[in-house]
Amino acid sequence: MKIALCQINPTVGSLENNYNLIKDNYESGIRSGADLIIFPELAISGYPPQDLLFKKSFIDDNIKFINQLASKSTIPMIIGYIRIHDNKIFNSACLCINGKIVNTYDKILLPTYDVFDEDRYFSPGKDIGIWNININEKNTVIGIQICEDIWDDNYDNNIIKQQKNMGADFIVNISASPFSKKRLKDRISHFREKIREVCIPIFYCNLIGAQDELVFDGCSMGLNGKGECIGLAKSFESDILLVDIDNSITVRVDYNDKDEDVFNALCLGVKDYFIKTGMKKAVVGISGGIDSAVVASIATFALGNDNVHGVMMPSKYSSNHSVDDAKQLAENLGINYMKLPIQSAVESLEDILIDEFSGLGRDIAEENIQSRVRGNLLMALSNKFGWIVLSTGNKTELALGYCTLYGDMNGGLAVISDLSKTDVYDLANWINNNKSMVIPENSISKLPSAELSYDQVDPFDYNLISPLVDEIIKGEKSIKDLINSGFDSKFVLETYNTIIKNEFKRRQAPIGIRVTNKAFGNGRRFPIVNHYKEDI
Repeated sequence: MKIALCQINPTVGSLENNYNLIKDNYESGIRSGADLIIFPELAISGYPPQDLLFKKSFIDDNIKFINQLASKSTIPMIIGYIRIHDNKIFNSACLCINGKIVNTYDKILLPTYDVFDEDRYFSPGKDIGIWNININEKNTVIGIQICEDIWDDNYDNNIIKQQKNMGADFIVNISASPFSKKRLKDRISHFREKIREVCIPIFYCNLIGAQDELVFDGCSMGLNGKGECIGLAKSFESDILLVDIDNSITVRVDYNDKDEDVFNALCLGVKDYFIKTGMKKAVVGISGGIDSAVVASIATFALGNDNVHGVMMPSKYSSNHSVDDAKQLAENLGINYMKLPIQSAVESLEDILIDEFSGLGRDIAEENIQSRVRGNLLMALSNKFGWIVLSTGNKTELALGYCTLYGDMNGGLAVISDLSKTDVYDLANWINNNKSMVIPENSISKLPSAELSYDQVDPFDYNLISPLVDEIIKGEKSIKDLINSGFDSKFVLETYNTIIKNEFKRRQAPIGIRVTNKAFGNGRRFPIVNHYKEDI
């Protein structure tokens, strides 16, 4: 039996386009000789549809398109869609054969953690998914699951064991599983653990593409009853994986370097955000520093150098080497580059405030005027030419509030907001070593600085504070645990309180691209007003 796993890139709400994408891949699967063709979770609607699920017309249209697909079915097809029954909405899979839907299954385990809130919309299924299908004149029993159904460690319901006991020959799991670091390794390890329990194959079909903050990496796969990989689809690319369950040859799984995966995820996140919003060109404020260099590089690889514009906006505090580094970056990337000095604009604003600030020393207020002038210029270019501003703040800076509201936080997409400062350095070196030497070495080696005053450098040792920030954001350890693990108690408390205090800034930041399992965004929801103090 040949099984085709079609990992496609649907767009949320674009039902007709998704229908055509599925139909084209289905026809390709037939031409490849597949006996069973499988599509991911909620392939008709795109994932996650969120509050579109409160629109009856949306659900009705999704059902119209699934019926159209079913009417064209010959070879058995499994596909994810939205089902409604007795005024309840289900995250469902259906089996289409010979022009009609012959079976349906409703997802049982609805995730409600991190970026997932499926129980806000869906009702859980009641019945274990077991489908009897005649394929090649042979009765085949399929255990059908949807994504979380196989990730049952924290649930009472062990679905795969029940399916094995009900006679399943193999498991089909259709998914919309977003990328995070080391995600492929985690998936394969988990699937192999499940196979050890039941000794039957698993066929996993995942989405690819980006939707808002989420990136789906694909990596659809087949594992035999011994847990050996007998097929692995491409990562971060649309693909049709054809697996012959009867004549399978094991394949070696080579896990990518973490920086390679992050780079590919961010490029796909940027590319799809532009394609799916109908935008074409980006503008980046390039300062000569490491963060803007990495953002401009990712944008260029994702969109092409004709679609990226770099803007250098020096003030009197900008060093010559920063201006030179920014120019060198633009030339290395082959992007359009412009220089807009801001000193006269800064001085004009300071003159307006001279009476109100009289007798007060220069501090962050004057420094941030510079950042906000730069933000204004980038937004003016965005308005005039229809470019999306890519903000350049990293996760460590956003956590600590080391960023300026309505200044460097301006933007339509925060490309590296889920990378710590140390991650940014790692990625810069990976880009130079594996793509091309586009990032000036001086941008990597020099001390980081916002250059908002003379001889200013960032007030952190990022090698110390970035790991601590990551631990606090993950939230897996208490303050007491962090102190007991070796972090200085004063350092931990100051960092923790700074993160809490700056929640109001992050709530106003642009949407970011999630590449870890705990990003700022939908998956981390803390109140702005927060007086809770942990006991230590």
